[in-house]
Amino acid sequence: MRAEAATLRTEARWRAGPVASARDHLTLMKPKVTLLLTAFGVVAAMVADARVAAADLALFALLGFMAAGGAAALNHVFDRDIDARMERTRARPLPSGRMRVRRAVAFAALLLSVSVGLAAVTLGWAVAAWMALGAAAYAGLYSLVLKRSTHHNIVIGGVAGSCGVLAGWSLADPALGAGAWLLALLVFAWTPPHFWGLAIARDADYRAAAVPMLPQTRGIAATARAMAGYAALTWAASVLVVATTPLGSAYLIVASVLGGLFVALNLRLCAVPTRRLAITVFKASGGYLGLLLVAMWLDLVV
Repeated sequence: MRAEAATLRTEARWRAGPVASARDHLTLMKPKVTLLLTAFGVVAAMVADARVAAADLALFALLGFMAAGGAAALNHVFDRDIDARMERTRARPLPSGRMRVRRAVAFAALLLSVSVGLAAVTLGWAVAAWMALGAAAYAGLYSLVLKRSTHHNIVIGGVAGSCGVLAGWSLADPALGAGAWLLALLVFAWTPPHFWGLAIARDADYRAAAVPMLPQTRGIAATARAMAGYAALTWAASVLVVATTPLGSAYLIVASVLGGLFVALNLRLCAVPTRRLAITVFKASGGYLGLLLVAMWLDLVV
């Protein structure tokens, strides 16, 4: 019995020690959206030139994830007071008190300095510059300036995700062709309907934190109409990219169907502006972008 109790205590200390710490550090990096946008950068590089070396793609994926994760960690630091007032975020490492601010800042600085520095040395200055600009747009422009001051915050903040796409394209073509800008536009236009869906569903949270997202300043109906407009722009960019890249008819068919469904779902929200449907839009938007990436990749390799 004593041996069993000692084992349980050891396991408890382990769960509260390095395992929990690693989980908290990963949480700071917002891995779901960070991985999705990093994957888009990898696919963008392949669209620019399918002959890009697999080793370069793997290194870009690692460094891109680190750079985006470092920016996300700074967002946690800057938003810790907001997070503490929101039910959805109050259990995060900083507002819950599980991690000190200094550690989070050091972690973010390490991720950003290593990722951008190594990218400059190994992948080129163009890739590193777009990585750095994306991090600055998210951690600086969006988190520090826009989020608390204007309901256009997430629209302009969408530049951060677009920079990841341009970083990926730069891996193969630093000059950036027309296809690069259409893919960047796709991510830029996708961002508002994605996050506004969450802002509608979590209306009480955003009001408690006094964050002026569009649903809280203009209402659900106006936000739903704006979401439908951006969804249509996303659809258009996803289709038009075929004219300027090697993507072919197989991708075009999938993009047309997926984009049509995405627009239809947002139009449904216009007709039935409810929080329940809004969270469906939020979840579906992530799946939509992920499936679009798979369609691009399959079109290129098959």
